Amino acid sequence: MKFIHMADLHIDQPFSGITTEDVTFQKEIQQINYKVFETIIENCIKESVDFLLIVGDTFHQATSSIYTQKFVMDQFRRLEKEQIKVVMSFGNHDYYTKSRYWFEWPQNVILFDTEEVTTKVLQVTNGQSVSISGFSYEHQWIKGNKALDYPSRSRETDYHIGFYHGEIAQEGKYAPFLLSDLKPTYDYWALGHIHKTEVLIDKPLTIYPGTPQGHTRKERQTKGVSLVEVNGSSVSQKFIDVSKAAWVQQDISLKEITRSDQLTKIEKEIMAAKYTKEVTLLVVKLSPSSEEGLSELLLNKEEILGYLQRQLLRKTSYYIWLVDIMIEPIEIDQLIMGFDSSLVDDLAQHFLKRNEFYDVAKDIVQQPVIGTNIVFDEEDMERIVEESSQLVKDKMIFKNGVGQ
Repeated sequence: MKFIHMADLHIDQPFSGITTEDVTFQKEIQQINYKVFETIIENCIKESVDFLLIVGDTFHQATSSIYTQKFVMDQFRRLEKEQIKVVMSFGNHDYYTKSRYWFEWPQNVILFDTEEVTTKVLQVTNGQSVSISGFSYEHQWIKGNKALDYPSRSRETDYHIGFYHGEIAQEGKYAPFLLSDLKPTYDYWALGHIHKTEVLIDKPLTIYPGTPQGHTRKERQTKGVSLVEVNGSSVSQKFIDVSKAAWVQQDISLKEITRSDQLTKIEKEIMAAKYTKEVTLLVVKLSPSSEEGLSELLLNKEEILGYLQRQLLRKTSYYIWLVDIMIEPIEIDQLIMGFDSSLVDDLAQHFLKRNEFYDVAKDIVQQPVIGTNIVFDEEDMERIVEESSQLVKDKMIFKNGVGQ
């Protein structure tokens, strides 16, 4: 028996930090998510898998566009022609409501559409059978531990797989569970929700495949989808990289470089790097040589960023987008207004707690239109707090006398 395990595609999620008005690049980046899903489907066909197992958050929103729905259905029909089944659940982002879908699901798609843990039985091509137990979200949050509801391993089928979209925690809003709660007699546990690729247990093999395509600069540690083969008591797997855009951080030193040569050096070093994806989403970290150089970079950061973005788009056939420029503090500026800059980061940790974050953001989320359409998850919170901390540190450097 062979299958591909994927989760957290977020097919209609925009890429963080893409603000260009360049129409050609906008079209390019908008197609990335769809290309990633097409590649997953192509790998299912190439590997002759028995089924594709999707563990939640295929869509980034509970109500996805008609175009996106039609695209996903068409890809499933490609698998239907190859007699490959799709076993699919819904997560906290795309929690299931039947009335939101404009098209009939293809006959090869087996949906888990309730928060109750249920089990489906599949016959695979070699005549063997597999029980698959799982659940879907019907609301944004599930506060209970669903792992406790899973049945014992089936004695009526050859294999038993569990799939679970949730977080490893004692308590939380995303079906919190402990690894010890997962039935150890299952052949494989297919997890979703965490965007970082992690192999948690070797036996039974228990995996978060991570998101197939990172959409924020934090999502660099992903390996794609998990190709799993089960033969008797032997279970093996490998990751297949299906991403089309890569998040990269490049460090560039400007020490002993004159001001007139800085932009040329940055551009040349970026162009000289070997990037292999269709689109590279780049964050550059600059190391200035002096207090004066730091001041100039901070003062002109946005203008430098805009200039380099245009240059790279023009010279690289729309392959590289410079998302942001980070500036490394020089040793003399580690103390800002009398205390270490790391204290800003320590203070920021306070706002990573959901209650504290929402208390600060209450004026936004309490707006009727915004509050019903935007839900900040952990990744959103981390990104906002990180960017805010950097902004505070940049401004405090100026207050400390640099740039005066």
